[in-house]
Amino acid sequence: MKTFKEFRESIGYSTKLEVVEREKIEIFEGDVIDQLRKIAKSKKEADVTLKSGSSHKIDPASAKQIIKTFDSLNSSKQKKVRKDMNKDTKGFMTIMDFAQENVQR
Repeated sequence: MKTFKEFRESIGYSTKLEVVEREKIEIFEGDVIDQLRKIAKSKKEADVTLKSGSSHKIDPASAKQIIKTFDSLNSSKQKKVRKDMNKDTKGFMTIMDFAQENVQR
């Protein structure tokens, strides 16, 4: 009886272990708004990393909603939102909820 390795060789399959890397967007630099713009542009789900060290998976549709809401604010509100989003998970989730409510109206 053949071993699994011998069987694979006999039918023409490689016996070497191949490492397959999945396509992943790695965004660690910049603030959250820049990361969201990259996610929306790439149209692929990715992690957003906050200054607190926590990260959250964001889909492109949610990223677009947040960016659309952010861009509609005046500059003083944009500064406040940017600061809150970068700080921690609570601030990020608050702004995300606000963006979803704002876009639905």
